[in-house]
Amino acid sequence: MPRTQTTVVYHLVDKRFVGITPDEQRVLIDGEETAKTGMRPMQLLLNALGACAAYDIVEILGKRRLNILNYRIELSGIRADSPPRSYTHIHARHVFDIPGLDQKSADRFVELAMTKYCSVAASLSAQITFETALEHDPARGRCESA
Repeated sequence: MPRTQTTVVYHLVDKRFVGITPDEQRVLIDGEETAKTGMRPMQLLLNALGACAAYDIVEILGKRRLNILNYRIELSGIRADSPPRSYTHIHARHVFDIPGLDQKSADRFVELAMTKYCSVAASLSAQITFETALEHDPARGRCESA
């Protein structure tokens, strides 16, 4: 059975909005040029993509009992020049500092998250590419100096 999710976006002032979910979670959305209080909608989209993939990756890492010292996703998006100025290409760089995580496993986890499990990625028409980087020496299980 299909699941329906809802939210309501309220206009606050000028190009400033707040989105509120039925369980009272809030996000400020801001298109103002000065005194910004929230992200722009397309910035939220990049963050949603990163967080969506990260949820699945963190779950996979937890099942393998790997200790996450640091994990981040660096995202960049190229937008079309003409309206609606949608993303045409998005690149995600997953950077791990997780002792015991080897490059092959990291690559596989990221591929699964980005191409199979992430519903945000599946909802976008942009070309999505990704890469992984390890900030530790998998053979020794400790961090390298940068």
